[in-house]
Amino acid sequence: MPGLLVLAAAALMMTGARAQTAPAPDPVDLISTLNSVCVAAQGDRARAAELAAEAGYSPVPESMVPRLRNSSDRAGFMRSNAADMSIILTGRINRRVGREDVVMEFCGVSARPTDHRALNARLREAMGFERVRGAGLDAYAWLQTPEGRAPSRSLSDAQFIAMAATGQMRLVGIDQSGNGSTLMYFLPRLD
Repeated sequence: MPGLLVLAAAALMMTGARAQTAPAPDPVDLISTLNSVCVAAQGDRARAAELAAEAGYSPVPESMVPRLRNSSDRAGFMRSNAADMSIILTGRINRRVGREDVVMEFCGVSARPTDHRALNARLREAMGFERVRGAGLDAYAWLQTPEGRAPSRSLSDAQFIAMAATGQMRLVGIDQSGNGSTLMYFLPRLD
């Protein structure tokens, strides 16, 4: 995920000179945007594009969308103003975990500048449980059941595979690069 931040930051810097002519909106609230676009879309990239447009984001050319290792179907949407620059990224990542092929639909929001420490504290409070490390990720991991969230307390490769096999697994990762932050929402499943 750190590579995503570097790539997203580069895309933001390349497009930062294009400011909107409408009154500048407030700085992006990464958690709210993640919820209103990424979580609301639940892996449906067309719906994420609609929600991004409703939130004031414009599509960026494919050449400006960061290239992520083992990813496909990527799309990017950008918003910039006097307060910050932010980008929404969608796509799919294919990973090998143990002997299994895992597909992770993803949608993320990246912004510069951010107060990463404050964002991290707000996310921890919003999630209500601790982050875990596993399968190469530092993330909040849970199963989304009809009764609500069933958080994971650890995340070995075997546990990751078992959770992904249910089709109910969700992950939210947070990362920092320079003065920017990224939140990523993943929906893992076995291929």
